[in-house]
Amino acid sequence: MFFKKFFILRNATLWLMCFLFFAFQSTLYAANKSLTILYTNDMHAHLFPRIESRVSSTRKVGGFANLATLVKSFKKESDTTIYLDAGDYFSGPYIGPLTRGRAVIESMNLLGLDATCIGNHEFDYGWENMLSQFERAEFPIFNGNIFFEGTDDLFWENPYAIIKKGNVNIGVIGLIGEFAFYNAVNSKMVKGLEARDEQRYLQKYIGELRPVTDLVVLIVHHGVPRRQLNEGMSNVERNLYSDLMLAKNVDGLDVIVSGHMHQGTSDALVSNGTVIVSTNAYTSELGKLDIQIDTTKGQITSYSNKLISIFDDEIKDDPAMVSEIGHWKKEVQGFADRRLAISKRKLVRAYDKESNMGNLFADALLQYDPSIDLALVNSGALRQNIDEGPVTKGDLVSTFPFPNKLVLVKLKGSRLRAIFDHAAKMTNGVLQVSKGTRYAFEAGKGVQEISINGRRLEDEKLYWVASSDFVVEGGDGYSEFGHAVERVDTGKKIVDVVEDFLVQERIYYPVYEERLVIK
Repeated sequence: MFFKKFFILRNATLWLMCFLFFAFQSTLYAANKSLTILYTNDMHAHLFPRIESRVSSTRKVGGFANLATLVKSFKKESDTTIYLDAGDYFSGPYIGPLTRGRAVIESMNLLGLDATCIGNHEFDYGWENMLSQFERAEFPIFNGNIFFEGTDDLFWENPYAIIKKGNVNIGVIGLIGEFAFYNAVNSKMVKGLEARDEQRYLQKYIGELRPVTDLVVLIVHHGVPRRQLNEGMSNVERNLYSDLMLAKNVDGLDVIVSGHMHQGTSDALVSNGTVIVSTNAYTSELGKLDIQIDTTKGQITSYSNKLISIFDDEIKDDPAMVSEIGHWKKEVQGFADRRLAISKRKLVRAYDKESNMGNLFADALLQYDPSIDLALVNSGALRQNIDEGPVTKGDLVSTFPFPNKLVLVKLKGSRLRAIFDHAAKMTNGVLQVSKGTRYAFEAGKGVQEISINGRRLEDEKLYWVASSDFVVEGGDGYSEFGHAVERVDTGKKIVDVVEDFLVQERIYYPVYEERLVIK
């Protein structure tokens, strides 16, 4: 009798232990969730594959048809996969600018996007145009820190949302950095709007999302001035410095997908428990971040990140996307194929030194009016190279995809000196100058020599300077233009001025003349 009772008791204990074990395993499984975040940033209307020398000198990369195939493939593998983009999709090769972003938005509808944010280049054709194009979007767009000036009314009504993927609830917030908004947008295009402190609003939205989600992700378009500062940091840390600081100064944020700096890294950064990722731009790669989440602790327990190069010869095009982007190419092809001139050498842009592309644009502005003493072109406005041979309207628009207009200003030499000094301290965005102008500097330490038409710059002398309205309005930090003694708005688009110059030249010989000397 004793043994019978013992046997029953022992079995009951074993059954209880088994029940508790499996209950614990079930709870543990429920508490630990996995998620894959696919991400891009700074696609810049690169609908078609292209040679990207950073990746390969012979194999084309990128393009929406290849990207769509990859995204769909990963989403088929797991229902806990989300695809996010961190802004700047409008301006780029000619199809984007010529349709003022419409072709890009309608093509993005086929990418499988779960959310994107607003980048500075979405404002390139004015905020009214941006809103008009966004009405065509079939994917969520988030921003929570742009307001109508002087009010508490959000410009865009969707700061965030909770997106459910399988058994994972993801809070996704969209913001733009004050730096990207004020330094990298033509002020005319955002008149009546203001961006407010992204850190303040991020913490506010995290507080609203944290209690009702498994994790919180920020898609943000911001950055830092391209200066030679923060010595001792890697290029990645320097370029993603704003993300590191933002993560450091808020609580409860799990992931940042960052745009604006075109800085990819397969090794994700971590700050204050926040995983920070970004790609190199132009659809040349797709980021893939796999994470494990402990929902009881509300934190990421492990992660792995990689950047997948999108080689055109390895991926089968998505048929629906091929049809969509082919339609838009056909729409603008007649205009884009119009030949302007013949270039006897390849036209190459550069952000950190003199370029023959920069010389072309600056010389074109210089010849607009005989009273102009010098012309200045911000390197960041020049977006792609042009091969030797025929130069078409499409080439020109792809190189300078902005509706910026030519402005003439009269400045004292001392103001010009300050402008060149600012340019000399920029590591990635120096000023390109017209023939007859020369300046020399030691990288990151300011300008040392400036001469115009063979004479040293005189601080008290007045000079007529030609540049774009973006630069004259203080873009890229060139605030000294605000002290102009006189200003003439020509109303002529920069791209049209350069077109007129090329048509007049017919055969153009690109030059390097040591206009910009780095010591």
